[in-house]
Amino acid sequence: MESEAFYILINFAYILIFGILTAAVMLLNMPKKEDALKSYRRSRYIMGLATGLMTVYCMFRLIIPQHHGDYLDFWLLVTFTLLFSWLSYVSFLFLIETPRYIIKHFVADGLIPLVLMAVSGVIGLMIPSSQKVIMIIFGCIYGIKCAWMLYTCIKEYRKCLYEIENYYDEGPDMKWMMMTLILSAVLYISTLAVFYIPSLQLAYYCIVPFVYMYMVFKIISFATKKIDNIRKKNYYLENEPKQEKKEKVRDLSEKMRPIVDKWVNEKKFCREGLNIKDVAMEMGTNHNYLSQYINNDLDMTFQIWLNTLRIEESKILLTSKEKMSIEEIGIKVGIPQNYNFSRWFKQLTEMTPFQYRRTYSSRQ
Repeated sequence: MESEAFYILINFAYILIFGILTAAVMLLNMPKKEDALKSYRRSRYIMGLATGLMTVYCMFRLIIPQHHGDYLDFWLLVTFTLLFSWLSYVSFLFLIETPRYIIKHFVADGLIPLVLMAVSGVIGLMIPSSQKVIMIIFGCIYGIKCAWMLYTCIKEYRKCLYEIENYYDEGPDMKWMMMTLILSAVLYISTLAVFYIPSLQLAYYCIVPFVYMYMVFKIISFATKKIDNIRKKNYYLENEPKQEKKEKVRDLSEKMRPIVDKWVNEKKFCREGLNIKDVAMEMGTNHNYLSQYINNDLDMTFQIWLNTLRIEESKILLTSKEKMSIEEIGIKVGIPQNYNFSRWFKQLTEMTPFQYRRTYSSRQ
């Protein structure tokens, strides 16, 4: 266990470091006017709340006695860390602009685990004989919740990357976010490990502030002019005069329609692994123009448009006289994985390929 001097020193250092991080993330270079950066501002405020919470936790550790029992130590550690991690997670989701997910899952993602942790902690204080079992419960709640948060962040991060790739020539650099998620996973595991392996404490205490300094620095320096590209078709185009905007959209539609129709008529969509950049190159156009045409004129994303074409082609094959297997049809139209082919088919037709074949083959 820590010596008293080390215990006091490390907590004072944490108070200073996290206090500075809180001030930095809340105050430095915060855009105030642009509505398109609302989610970015919220992300910064929530991260500031998270680092501020860490400051309060370290103050709390200085006020109470150093060694107040393993149970209470562990309870405070995992409860504060879970709340701190949850705020960091919410901040991340706001940064990649998924506030709908946050609102929809707010209670399940944050409040329920914290209530369970608080209630079980009080039970342990009232019934000391149950503390060993409850400490296991603490670890399970913390581990499951952190794993779920990481899974959600990685899933939403990949969606964000996909949308940037399919809508824009140059989107914001997002690679640092994956590094942050990896570092967060290491910290979540280390938080539990350090309690059971005291020899890891010094390394753990040194690493934690550097990880969050890295996160705060990246959030502050994240190019705000590029943030509004995330999950927005074109912020600047939307703020042009309406007449000028209509003319640009009409001109783009007139130029793109014959190019796209020619590509579709040649059935070049019946290949797997297509992305919008490759398709645009085949058409001899810019993938940003193709994205705008598909989004504005066809009211679809690139992936939905592509798979809609494939499913329409598969419907012809399903009712043809060749009687190809469903697996063969999926391969032929460019969706070779049987599960993905059936999932897309049902999503777009509300029927499975087998149901479609049985229904429409009998009518011919």
